[in-house]
Amino acid sequence: MRNGRFANAWVLGGLLACGNGGAGSFSPGTDAGSDGPASVCSEGATASCYCPSGQMGTEKCISTGWGACDCTLPDAGYSGPQVCGDGFCSGTEDCESCPVDCGQCASCGLAPTCTNGASLPAAFSALDSFDCTDTDGGLPRCGVGVDAGPPLDDTTCLAPELKIGLADIRVVLNGVGGTLTMSCILGSDDGHSSELIITPQESGISDHAPAILVPAAQATFWGQDTGAPKLSQFPLTLSYQCFEIDSNNTWESVLGAIAMSAGSVAQVPGDPFGWVFGVASAGAAAAQAGLQAGDGVSMRLDYQQTIDPSSFLELTNGKTWTVEQSGNANGHTWDWALDVQSWGCSAARASSH
Repeated sequence: MRNGRFANAWVLGGLLACGNGGAGSFSPGTDAGSDGPASVCSEGATASCYCPSGQMGTEKCISTGWGACDCTLPDAGYSGPQVCGDGFCSGTEDCESCPVDCGQCASCGLAPTCTNGASLPAAFSALDSFDCTDTDGGLPRCGVGVDAGPPLDDTTCLAPELKIGLADIRVVLNGVGGTLTMSCILGSDDGHSSELIITPQESGISDHAPAILVPAAQATFWGQDTGAPKLSQFPLTLSYQCFEIDSNNTWESVLGAIAMSAGSVAQVPGDPFGWVFGVASAGAAAAQAGLQAGDGVSMRLDYQQTIDPSSFLELTNGKTWTVEQSGNANGHTWDWALDVQSWGCSAARASSH
C-alpha cells in the first residue's frame, strides 16, 4: 500500500502541475494500468482513466486541468490499438472473440452459443428415442428424430453446427467363447459431404469386457475436420459397422484400402484414421473398399440411421444414444453396443425488426 506521506506529496505535485482546475481538473488516483502518479497535465495531453463501469476511458488536459473521463465507446471508424479487455469493441472483435468488450452474443435459446461450441459438454443426457436395437425379427431399427423439435424457421436460431462422435464400444458377449480382436468403421453423409473413421484395433476382448474408450481426437465422425462443429442442414445418415478380425494383418489391410480409396486430399490432418470428403457417398465407398480388402472380417454390428434435421437443435445440447445388436455365430451368442454422443451450437437469427 502507498505510504500516506508520499501519497500526499504526489497529489500536491499533481495539483501544482495542472493548476487549480476545480472538481474536474485532476485525474483522481492514477493512470489506468499504473500505480504511479497521473501523467503531467500539459494542455492537450491525454491519459487513460477508469470509467464507473470498470472499462478504460480517456481524459484530456485542458486549460483548467484534467477534464472528465470520456467513457464513450469509439465509433465504427476507430483505428486505435485493438486489445481484448481494453473496454473498446473495435477492429475484428465481436461478441464471440471478445465478449468482455463487445458483450455476450445473443442466444437463440434452444442451443448453446458458438463461442465454445467445439468443446465437449460437461455432461450428456440420454436420448433414448434415438437408440438402435434389434426388432423381434432380428432386423435393426433406429430412431430418426422426425418432429423432435420445431421447424428451424419457427425458431430464432440459425442452422445448427454439430459434432457427433463415438463415446465408447461395449462388448457384452463377444460371440467366440474366448477372446477376440475387433474394430469399427463409422461414417456420416448428409447428401453433400461425407466423413469416415476407423477405430484402432482392440485385442483380447472377453465377455463383459470393460467399455473400450476411443481417444477423443479419433472418435468424431461428423465435424472432425475443424475445431468448430459442422454446419448441419440436411438429413444426416450415420453408418455403424463393427467387425471381428481373425489376424493382425486383417486390420492393416482394411486401413490401407480405406486410405487408398479416400486419397490424401480427404485425410484429416494429424489423424491417420479419419477422412472428410467433399462429396456424398465417398465415405461409404471407402468403407466398402476397406471391408472387401480385409480377409477374415466377420461383421457383428451393422446399422444405418438417418437423422431428421428437425432434431439437430436438440442434438447440440449434449445428447447420447445406444446402438446395439446381438446374434448367434458358430453356436456362440454375441451382443455388441456403441454409445454415440452429439454436441454443438447455434447462433441467434438476426432480428428483422
